[in-house]
Amino acid sequence: AFRINSKSTIVPLKMEPYESQFIIFRKSAEKAVTFDLTANFPDGKNLADLTGVWTVTFDHSKRGPAKPVVFKGLSDWTLSSNDSIKYFSGTAVYKTSVKLAEVQPGKKIVLNLGQLTAMAKVKVNGKEAGGLWTAPWQVDISAVVKPGNNEVEISVVNNWMNRLIGDQKLPVDQRPTWSPVIPYNTESPLQPSGLFGPVHILAVEK
Repeated sequence: AFRINSKSTIVPLKMEPYESQFIIFRKSAEKAVTFDLTANFPDGKNLADLTGVWTVTFDHSKRGPAKPVVFKGLSDWTLSSNDSIKYFSGTAVYKTSVKLAEVQPGKKIVLNLGQLTAMAKVKVNGKEAGGLWTAPWQVDISAVVKPGNNEVEISVVNNWMNRLIGDQKLPVDQRPTWSPVIPYNTESPLQPSGLFGPVHILAVEK
C-alpha cells in the first residue's frame, strides 16, 4: 500500500512506541492497488493461545530458585511471595508445548509474546527463532514450527534493578551485589519483570 505524488511516495505505517522500520524501494512502481494500511500490516489469524502450564527455570547462580518452578499462568516475578523470584535479576527460561492442527503454506507463522521485561530469545523445537528487545514482541517462527506438537522455549532477561533493591534489605556484609552508585532503597518500587503474555501463535499473509 502506497501513494505516489508528484514529488514523493507516501507509505502508510503502523508502529509501536520506540519501534523502527526499514522502508526499501527496490524498483520503480506504478499506481498502487490500495492505500489501505492493512495491506502492509495484515491482521493475523489466531492459531493457538499458549495459556497452559509453563515450566520456568531461573538461573540458580544468580540466586534464583534451585529447581524449576511451575507457573499455572504468566505473572510478574515481583508479585511472588518467594524472594528468590521476587528480587531475581537475570535470565529465566520458560518452556511449554502447543499443538497446531496445520501449518498452511504461503502463511507467515508468528509467535506473539504479548508483553515482557526486558529482552527475550525464542526457540521452537530446539531451534533458534530470534531475539526481541522492543515492541511489537513477536518473532517469525515459520522456519521452525510444524504441524502437531511444538516445544516452545522463551528465555527472558531483566536488568539488575530488582536485585539491587532486594539486597538493600540484607546486612551489608551479606550483599553479593555492589555498585558505586545505587539510586534505590528498600522502599523503591520494583521493576515488573518476566513474561506477562498473552502469548499467541498467529498466521499472517506474506
